[in-house]
Amino acid sequence: MEMAGEVPTRPGAPGDAVSGLIPDLVVTPGSAQEVSAVLRASSQRGWSVVVRGGGTKLTWGAPPRHCEIVLETGRLDQLVEHEPGDLICVAGAGMTLGRLQSLVAGAAGYRQRLMLDPPQGDGATLGGLVATRAAGPLRARYGTMRDQLLGAQFVLADGTIARTGGKVVKNVAGYDIDKLLVGSLGTLAVLVEVAVRLHPVADSSRTVLLEPLSPSEAGSFCAALRRAPAVPSLVEVLWPERAVLVRIESSPEGAERQAERVVALHPRARVLDEPEARLWEQRVEGRPWGGSGPVVGISVPLSAISALLELAEREAASGALLELSVRGTIGVGEARLVADPQAVSRTREGVEKLGGQMELHRSGAEVGRLGSASQDPVARRLMKAVKTALDPGDILAPGRWDWEA
Repeated sequence: MEMAGEVPTRPGAPGDAVSGLIPDLVVTPGSAQEVSAVLRASSQRGWSVVVRGGGTKLTWGAPPRHCEIVLETGRLDQLVEHEPGDLICVAGAGMTLGRLQSLVAGAAGYRQRLMLDPPQGDGATLGGLVATRAAGPLRARYGTMRDQLLGAQFVLADGTIARTGGKVVKNVAGYDIDKLLVGSLGTLAVLVEVAVRLHPVADSSRTVLLEPLSPSEAGSFCAALRRAPAVPSLVEVLWPERAVLVRIESSPEGAERQAERVVALHPRARVLDEPEARLWEQRVEGRPWGGSGPVVGISVPLSAISALLELAEREAASGALLELSVRGTIGVGEARLVADPQAVSRTREGVEKLGGQMELHRSGAEVGRLGSASQDPVARRLMKAVKTALDPGDILAPGRWDWEA
């Protein structure tokens, strides 16, 4: 198998395997035109292509059915533009989050960052963050990459180079194809360049802890917090620890006042000193990805947070649920389960009975494709229609989303 053109190419090796599939070739394009040439050749020959950025989330979604080409984005790592006065940054999709944060932090007279804290964040690429919609506790205030993404340049499966969105915070012209790419796991197009919004870094922070809690107490506290005159950047409900961690970031005076308002919501809530706050925030960072076992994303209506924690209690008691982290003000989070198909299916059924949804992020041979996509038949038909329109030959990560199941 040969790839035409001057794109750096080498034979695939065991270290390049994607879910056990060793590719025939690994290509490393350095421009949109080179990505276009790779996809055009692959589409003409019917070769499947899996995109690899930092490689931190290749296990997300279902395993692809086959993989002839791995397309690495490491050479697409240029900083195209940084306008600190407008809080805008444009960079190659292969740039890592850690490098981007260092570059924007180096702008003299400004303290800015991209407000995302996904698992394995520093090594994750910007394109990977779009493709996986990965986010951490900061999602409670700043949302996911969908909320930070202003525009993108990408290449479709037939080699067409396209651009959508813009470099301003408000842009309503055209169809938001870039938003369709968020969470698509590389099945719709290959990202080349992204434009994102930045946020200023706060001068001070305070951390509030409330423990131990029953499911109903935790749900009531989160409901009260949503009505409180405070704007927390982090609200993590941790189970089975039975704790809620709240972080306020603002000016020194603003952080202090808001922390006092949060503490007033419950008699056992307390402001942590800096050493204890760092210890708790280290526990939150990267959770629940640190241990083994499948990791699922969960979302439930806000009114069902207490019921979700009751479900977590039952599943933890049975040994099925190992860790749960929920953003208490928005009802989304992640859980780490035992590697058992029945446990994954039972948890999904319990979440759906609450009116919620579950996605399988990190799987394994034991759980296969269970929960890898929405169970809603209407949503499946819509996703399949988008896939057919943008990648009619099904060459981009075929099978990663279980469209037909």
